[in-house]
Amino acid sequence: MLTPKKNLLELLKSQGKPDRLVNQYQPFVPVMIDPCSKFTRGNRVKGQTTKDQWGTEIAWPEEQFAAMPHVTAENKVVPDITRWQNYVKVPDIVGACSDPELWKPALEAAAQVDKDEKMVLGFMGTGIFEQCHYLMGFEDTLSNLLLEPESMKELIAAIGDFRFKYLKLLVDNLRPDIILSHDDWGSKHTLFMSPATWREMIKPFYFKMYNYAHDNGVLIMHHSDSFLEPIVEDMVELGIDIWQGVLPQNNIPKIQKQLAGRMALMGGIDAAIVDWPEASEEAIRAEVRRACVEYGPGGGFIPSLTYGLAGSIYPNVDPIITDEIARYNEAVYGIRA
Repeated sequence: MLTPKKNLLELLKSQGKPDRLVNQYQPFVPVMIDPCSKFTRGNRVKGQTTKDQWGTEIAWPEEQFAAMPHVTAENKVVPDITRWQNYVKVPDIVGACSDPELWKPALEAAAQVDKDEKMVLGFMGTGIFEQCHYLMGFEDTLSNLLLEPESMKELIAAIGDFRFKYLKLLVDNLRPDIILSHDDWGSKHTLFMSPATWREMIKPFYFKMYNYAHDNGVLIMHHSDSFLEPIVEDMVELGIDIWQGVLPQNNIPKIQKQLAGRMALMGGIDAAIVDWPEASEEAIRAEVRRACVEYGPGGGFIPSLTYGLAGSIYPNVDPIITDEIARYNEAVYGIRA
């Protein structure tokens, strides 16, 4: 039986021979105590409303699973995109996160990972598009892409430069095996913008980031729990190794045939069916088995919830998902893992 790491690497090869389906995040050990994570997300405290390094209000009510931006007409950082330079102070992530002493806890955590069995996963939340709507809200972001494209290009370039510095710090200091990079580019049924607008505004900055990672031997897992069928080939061009968060609203079998192993798809399990208090174990197992049966034979597929990190909102759900994938692997491949 292949180790979780080797099984994943076989999955990512064009002619690889994985011996079973990769089971969710089994091959990965997230290391999220690096100074960049602390700098960008360390303000998030359950039960409190705070501000991040960009000045965005972040709310985390006690009853909620995670923190979210709380952007209103009164508190938005950028009320006028044509004068964004007057409002936005790009955080100095290089100045804040370059001291080698700050990296020691993360490096110690990474050193504990058995590199034969697992892969060290670095994390980068809040991508370029997401940072835009953190600064001005969804409505202004989408409107400004159409009405004030030149000003949006300037702001996106500033955010893109920040993100590149973030990724470079992570690669150069932590040297993870793979980076999980977040940026949601669509809703459940459509892209947030036209493919042409995405290609012009967003795509170029990811070339620089993801090429730097690959040039230094780091794989890229891009999270976008969205409908992204129209830009799948673009994602391959960007060098994304794993599209994490692929919703079943995408035509996954069609995409698998189109990709022919050039990018792995991770997700496929409908959270709306499985991750809620009244979901029965039978219903959870049925949805997981459906995803494995429908998408597993097509290759390049990792069954998983579509969230941007391991785990479910309701804690009883994720163990059932993991166990059902293991049952499928045992039934189909003779390996329970």
